Amino acid sequence: MICLIQNVEDYNNDLRVILMAFYMGVKIITPENIEKKPELGADVAATLVAEFAEGQTKIWMKDGGLDVKSEGASEDKQQDWSAREVCGKPDIVIDQDYHDRKVFRNVLKRAMYRMLSERTGRVLPWGSLTGVRPVKIAMEAVERGCTDEEIQKLYQETYVASREKAEACVKIARREKAIIETIDERNEYCLYIGIPFCPTRCLYCSFTSYPIGVYKDKVDAYLDTMEKEMEYIAESYTEKKLASIYIGGGTPSSISAEQMDRLCSMIEKHFDLSQVREYTIEAGRPDSTTADKLQVMKAHGVDRISINPQTMNGETLKLIGRAHTPEQAEEAFMRAREAGFDNINMDLIVGLPGEDAEMVKRTLEKVKKLAPESLTVHTLAIKRAAHLKQEMDKYSFAGDVDEQLSLVGQAAEELRLAPYYLYRQKNMAGNLENVGYARHGLECLYNILIMEERTDIIGIGAGSSSKLIRREGDLDPVTGETVIGNRIDRVENCKSVDDYIARIDEMIDRKKQAFAK
Repeated sequence: MICLIQNVEDYNNDLRVILMAFYMGVKIITPENIEKKPELGADVAATLVAEFAEGQTKIWMKDGGLDVKSEGASEDKQQDWSAREVCGKPDIVIDQDYHDRKVFRNVLKRAMYRMLSERTGRVLPWGSLTGVRPVKIAMEAVERGCTDEEIQKLYQETYVASREKAEACVKIARREKAIIETIDERNEYCLYIGIPFCPTRCLYCSFTSYPIGVYKDKVDAYLDTMEKEMEYIAESYTEKKLASIYIGGGTPSSISAEQMDRLCSMIEKHFDLSQVREYTIEAGRPDSTTADKLQVMKAHGVDRISINPQTMNGETLKLIGRAHTPEQAEEAFMRAREAGFDNINMDLIVGLPGEDAEMVKRTLEKVKKLAPESLTVHTLAIKRAAHLKQEMDKYSFAGDVDEQLSLVGQAAEELRLAPYYLYRQKNMAGNLENVGYARHGLECLYNILIMEERTDIIGIGAGSSSKLIRREGDLDPVTGETVIGNRIDRVENCKSVDDYIARIDEMIDRKKQAFAK
């Protein structure tokens, strides 16, 4: 554990995230936690103290913990938890006003990165960058007219990122920009439809998902409820064109062919699909991707699907709780080809327990023979809600995740696939990233737009989220006042299937308040 002590919490999240980048999986606690449970003090491996003051900020990091106030302790043994209790010279001194968050935040993170890098001996490829969307920095610079060299310098000097990551961001930003320029950002929107059912729950998964075997009798009621939400959204968005439909989960293909047909028919009934540029369904688990479901998707105009083996190593598939074999993944892919799909994505995960670079090579040899039009590689992220987080001690992890990720990039290049979107998550193995590769002209528009946040994305179903883009100078549809600065309003649906069905009127009311005109 690391104990974090700070007199001002303005940068609490920044300090925590940069600590977690260097000490993945380590729990960060505060003196208040120890005061409630004094036994935690014995498990503190290091203490970080941040003292923010006018004109100067000081930060100390020391091994072990500090004594904590405890009820009944004698006065001379009690601590006041201030930076004054930390002996020695500060590790970081920043002579700058911390109130100017826009400027100070990067200075603080850069100083923290350098101190932690020296302390641990680790060099992180993304430097002090900890956000989900690192490409946004390059995109904004591209739109300002900066050269590639200027943008790369920005990443390397401001964020201490590696040249390799800086170059990747610039390359992806320029590819994204060319695609975004084809979009009427104010007058087009995307639809996300969540089907939160799965054949089984994977070891690493933290998404909203429910076993279809238990919930199969509730699927029709769930579709009934979604149709009610669809009807309201379709009526509210008649003035905008629907650009992209993305049906995700969960595993959408875990429902029956008849239910899939009904879902697609509902979409056609309520929405104008005449301007839709892409229609994606995550077929996902190969063990649920049957010929009849593929035929239904094709008949309804679905033009992009994703078949996600995650790995082509049978023992790993068993370990992570996926009830299919590598052979079933290959068979599902070939069925999709026979059904006429010519834009198929495959998802892979690097950093899985028990897998090393040699095993990833074997996976990639099989994937290359299938030759998908796009390939998305995820670096394993240890999510708090995943079973893996609770059982970390049971599994072994190779230390070559960066090599595994590089191998996927090489395979993508051999398949003539180029990177087109990138994002990061907390607690990712190797502090790396997720990357989507695709053939030219077959990039997933939805993936780009959800990363760059340029159009409204409306979520339907349990666990879905809507993002509403508010631009500076627009009239706020709720207050009627002029919007100051760009912002994103979010509207969340409840995660539970049962709650979603029971509280659909409340979910619609949430959208009504956000959509108000």
